[in-house]
Amino acid sequence: MINKVLINASNLHFGGGVQVAASFINDLYDLGKFDISIVCSTAVLNNLSKHIKFDKFKSFNEFNVFGLNKLKKLPQDIFDGYDLCFTVFGPFYFNIKVKKHICGFAQPWIAYPKNKAYKNLSSFDYIKTKIKFSIQSLFFRQYDHLIVEQQHIKNALIDIGYNKRIISVVSNTVSSIYDSPESWESIVLNKNKLKHPITLGFIGRDYPHKNIKILIEVNRILNEKHNFYCNFLFTFTEEEMKRNNLLDLDDFLSLGVISIRQCPEFYNSLDGLIFPSLLECFSASPIEAMKMNTVVFASQYPFISEVCKTAAFYFDPTDANSIASSIVNAFSNEKIMEEKRRIGTKIASELPKSHDRTIAYLSIIKNLIK
Repeated sequence: MINKVLINASNLHFGGGVQVAASFINDLYDLGKFDISIVCSTAVLNNLSKHIKFDKFKSFNEFNVFGLNKLKKLPQDIFDGYDLCFTVFGPFYFNIKVKKHICGFAQPWIAYPKNKAYKNLSSFDYIKTKIKFSIQSLFFRQYDHLIVEQQHIKNALIDIGYNKRIISVVSNTVSSIYDSPESWESIVLNKNKLKHPITLGFIGRDYPHKNIKILIEVNRILNEKHNFYCNFLFTFTEEEMKRNNLLDLDDFLSLGVISIRQCPEFYNSLDGLIFPSLLECFSASPIEAMKMNTVVFASQYPFISEVCKTAAFYFDPTDANSIASSIVNAFSNEKIMEEKRRIGTKIASELPKSHDRTIAYLSIIKNLIK
């Protein structure tokens, strides 16, 4: 009997989830795993390799699912009737008729319910966020199996009552696109808008735990206390820039949302990645930067240091002076900067490849079907 397997990435529309899903589907194609059905969002579809022939898969559908509020019913012919569904990252808020359901977990707000990121929220947003993640946690607890990206997340989930027997760890990694320069696409950057020779950048979306607003104070301290000037470059929408009060600041600018194929060139345009996050399960940005020989400035928290080790310049993300000092000290010593680049490139080269992650996913799928 042939088992019917569905890979579900219909609910992923931006950020690292899109990258992982696209990389996974690309790998399935390269490995010749055509006995699998795929349903993915437009965002994931747009980031797939151009050489993929979709009709080779058992079935391939483009379909967009947006939370709970924009769709009342899923088409049964796309989602129902499978022996197993793997939702690359959840939660997936709809009850689909499958025998087993695996779901990727990347929600640190649930794993760490007592975190510093809550301090950045208003009272109303605090309550709203608590309710939101309580609901999400109920969905996550219903899946037959969860896949997390680092051991510390599995440990954290066990500590809050999740069943350790249904949690597997599969490390995230650098997308295969970084090993294929012929697939890279250029970014549209008006260099006339860059006022200073040094550019620090942040790639990703504007989530509260990313702690972006502190960079306004960091920039003030750099200018007034250290006589140090740099550009801060983002991949935010205009609305995200406005929400962080960055839209009218001369030293802050954005390219807008970029594709996976443009990410390598984004890192190439930087003198350093700035990553002041307060909370992560795992972030690919620092290791992608290291892969591209870009210096990393990041929060001194385990979700970064476990991967970057001694390759990054670390700071206290709640202290603007700490962030500013780490930047100034780094750029005043090119020898140390070059050593950090060397260590980072070595670490990135020794990490598992995307194919390794795909093989691990397939192994979990196979074992759960058995």
